Amino acid sequence: MTAARIAAALMLLAGAACSTRAAVATKARGAIATVAPGAPPVALAGDTARLLVRRAALDVVVDDVSRAAARAEAVLVSSGGYVERERRADRSASFTLRVPEKSLEATLDSLATLGTVASRRVSAEDVTEQAIDLDARLQSLIATRDRLRKLHETATSVTEVITVERELGRVQGEVDSLEGRLKHLRSSAALAAVELSIRQKIVLGPLGVIAKGLGTLLSKLFVWQ
Repeated sequence: MTAARIAAALMLLAGAACSTRAAVATKARGAIATVAPGAPPVALAGDTARLLVRRAALDVVVDDVSRAAARAEAVLVSSGGYVERERRADRSASFTLRVPEKSLEATLDSLATLGTVASRRVSAEDVTEQAIDLDARLQSLIATRDRLRKLHETATSVTEVITVERELGRVQGEVDSLEGRLKHLRSSAALAAVELSIRQKIVLGPLGVIAKGLGTLLSKLFVWQ
């Protein structure tokens, strides 16, 4: 096999890769069905569900921060989640939690019993198209890599071997990168992120109570209902 034939073969592989990627993406999009928020996401290879990355934020006012934090960790263990980051101060604590997506709402309900909920937010990002594109590119590159390996077996000169090996190394690097990105995306969909903030209730002293009472009284003098 001459260097010219090697070059021609590489060009054909590039064209075939584009066709494979388009075919995989089209097939995947055709298999998608919309699911309700909260339904568990499924792997993209041949699945029929949308891939959702869910995030939540919960702000709770409590009587005792240390006790509430311990209870929060117990709730997390029972739900099968874990603490990703933790920050504590004298009168507050904040956590970044990872919770199985299917247990998100139940976990938030349990965490809400720690005290008085100041705010609660839940959002969902649809990453189905992103996952389909990544998966299509990955399948295309894997097919190209396999063809390159066969081409490597038929190379007859040092120049041909080096040329194919260089291209094979580049393709393998892209395969590894896409596999990592797709794994991260699916992991993000499987485990919802929860930002939990715990704040200690402010208890007014005698002067504080008097000041609050005067403020209420003055507001009634200027506001007529």
